[in-house]
Amino acid sequence: MKRLISILAIVLVLAVAAPVMGAPIINVGGSLSTEFQVVPANPIDAGISATSDLHLELSMEMAGGHQVRGYIGFALTEWTPLENEEEDPEAGEMNGKSLTPRPLNLMDSLTIEKVYLETTGAFYEGGPVLTTRFGDLEVDYSPYIAHISETDGVIEGVQTSGLWLGPVELAGFYGWATRQVGEGEEAVDVRFVDLGIFGQGEIEGIALQGAAVKTGNDIALAGSAQIAPAPGLDIVGSAAWDGANRATVAKVEAGIGELPMLPEASAKVSFRSFDPLFDPIYRDDSIDKDTDKDISIVDINAGKRGVGGEISTEFMGVQLTGKADWHEQRDINRDVVGTRTMVGADAAMMYEGFDITAGISNVWSTVNEPYAILDRDENGDPARKTTLTLGVSRDFMVGPALVDAGYDLELSTTGSGIDSVHEVAASTVVDFPMFSDVEISGNLKYAEGEATYMGKVGYTAPSGIEFIASYNRGYTAKRAEGLALTAGMGVEF
Repeated sequence: MKRLISILAIVLVLAVAAPVMGAPIINVGGSLSTEFQVVPANPIDAGISATSDLHLELSMEMAGGHQVRGYIGFALTEWTPLENEEEDPEAGEMNGKSLTPRPLNLMDSLTIEKVYLETTGAFYEGGPVLTTRFGDLEVDYSPYIAHISETDGVIEGVQTSGLWLGPVELAGFYGWATRQVGEGEEAVDVRFVDLGIFGQGEIEGIALQGAAVKTGNDIALAGSAQIAPAPGLDIVGSAAWDGANRATVAKVEAGIGELPMLPEASAKVSFRSFDPLFDPIYRDDSIDKDTDKDISIVDINAGKRGVGGEISTEFMGVQLTGKADWHEQRDINRDVVGTRTMVGADAAMMYEGFDITAGISNVWSTVNEPYAILDRDENGDPARKTTLTLGVSRDFMVGPALVDAGYDLELSTTGSGIDSVHEVAASTVVDFPMFSDVEISGNLKYAEGEATYMGKVGYTAPSGIEFIASYNRGYTAKRAEGLALTAGMGVEF
């Protein structure tokens, strides 16, 4: 949780810590960066809209006697110097705020994002060495019940790690976190006590991991085991329990490094069962930054129960992979909404400098109605969908420039119709008389009768300023539509 502090509080922290740490070495670090962007807009202010932003991150790390380390990460609660709610930059109206002069009340504006003290050593002479942290914790026990992306700086307390008892390494934590309970005007912040334990080791050739996390009155458990019962055979199994929702997940995968009848082939088979209600508070909830799609193991498999497998081999320089999967899909009410069956194959090879990939997949589905799962709604599937893919890429010289170019084609059939997606991309780095290492790239996508494209030129000047000129026509939501000119710089310290 963010804590408001004053400059006096910072001084007190350092004054109290200094005698304990014994002439500490203090390293101040962070980054300061800015970006100025000009984009087309309505014919106001010469027909352009200019936006800018300034980002500040500041941290302080101290190290002293007895291997004690301290870390303080600062941030400003409000750092939008060019934002004005009464004016609309997208309509071409220039913002009225200025970065300077700017009154700054540290009591109301400066926060501590993260703070902790950490040391590595024994608790008594001759005792086992372990790492102990007080303050903001980073718990990374399992993607199912305690992932670092959801616990970093969220839980405050004490944690230990690196304690070895024979072949087993142990870790644990005790802390508390603030969560909102209720909805709307009735929502209140409640402090929850959290605690957990983690262990891993290898016993009799079996690699084991296990974790338990208690949040308030709810308990979540996770464990995994890996064993190689025979040469070339590897079996990995994992399971987890969400006590708050009384839900479980299980996944088992067996990999065969070399098939007896096909010495050049390898295979794997898997089983998974994910309860649609499984959703521990600290589980991994990662999202792809480019596509905004869920990529965590829980989100990808939510509500699915079934089996899958694949076999790979190489034949005359071509890497071949066949795959199959069957699973039933359940919704947030644990009702089965249908099944999916997938059979497909992929091939990859290099020929005369070209990287060539091809694939085919057939999906039969009875999930023909929309359904809810976790925190999202999913659409129904077509009864049958066949997808063909083809990709070709190669590096080649155009004058003095080395160009990386590629083409991807996707054909999909749902009933009698055929949908196609064509994508072309090329990029290179060239030198001009007064400009070196200029990055030039272009992307074109044609789908559903519409072409979208983007071109970009990037250059970093000797002064350290990075310039980017781009023209985006519906290709990505990550950049402004139309022509955009961007200049930015940053410094780390």
